[in-house]
Amino acid sequence: MPPPGSTRAKKNKNKTKLSGSDTEPEPTTEDQVDQPTSPQGFKFITNDQLDIILKETKLATEAAIKDAIKCELTSLKNEIVRLQSELETANNSANNATKLAEQLQKDCILLKEANAELKANMRNAKNEHDKIVEIVEDNKNRQLRKTLVFKGIPEQQFETEGKTNPDGSPKMRPENWSETANILATSMSEILDTTFEKAIAMVERCHRAAPNPRYKGTGPRPIFAAFMDWRNSETTKELYRKNNIENKSTLYAEQKFGPRTTVRCNMALKERRRLIDSKLIFNAYVSFPARLIVKDSKAVGAKYKLCKDLSKEPVNF
Repeated sequence: MPPPGSTRAKKNKNKTKLSGSDTEPEPTTEDQVDQPTSPQGFKFITNDQLDIILKETKLATEAAIKDAIKCELTSLKNEIVRLQSELETANNSANNATKLAEQLQKDCILLKEANAELKANMRNAKNEHDKIVEIVEDNKNRQLRKTLVFKGIPEQQFETEGKTNPDGSPKMRPENWSETANILATSMSEILDTTFEKAIAMVERCHRAAPNPRYKGTGPRPIFAAFMDWRNSETTKELYRKNNIENKSTLYAEQKFGPRTTVRCNMALKERRRLIDSKLIFNAYVSFPARLIVKDSKAVGAKYKLCKDLSKEPVNF
């Protein structure tokens, strides 16, 4: 207890007096004297209690941290497992892609080899095809050795029996094949200086060409004639050519060729016309199958010579 005259004792007396109560205050213990006064609603704790609270808080914090770390580690482990699974899947996909790429590369090599072989086979097939086409063309030309094409022989019209036009005039019709044979025999007898009977006996069959809708001219259709004897066809062809040169005749007798040879001959004739119009040559003619023979001068002693051979020129239809 503090001495009666101490300051703290005096304060306690003052507090008792101010309260207005006649009751004596309870004695103050030493612990209560040492404990500071707390604000209203608050309670002070001792150091031991604080230590206990701190220890409990520390343990709780450590436990919470451990739980959080454990949870995070578990989550990380699960993520690692997932990533490992995805990585394994990606590796498998990469391996499959690598195998596929290797297989595609092998297939590409095989395709290139097959393509090269196919191209070689196509070239060989084309060469064989071209050879066969030329053989067929040659056979066609041989079959047509006795066939001539007569150009410039006028067509004739004949009356149709029993038929008339609205104005009463007889209705006309084109010539038939027998009438064409008579017209051709008449022309041949004049050029070959022979009789009509001999001329008509030379020809096995003949006919006019079919009308061509693309032809806009007014010239007569040509006559295709198959001769009985090759020698007669050659003689006829030569005499018509001679008559054409000497008399400037518009009648022609030309050899009938296969389709490719015909195209090549036309190419040679076109080149002949170009050279003559350009005055690069004096004269020229086309020799079988499609050779352009030219004379580049009209001087005495000038000879014909081969200018261009179009016999093997590629033809596209």
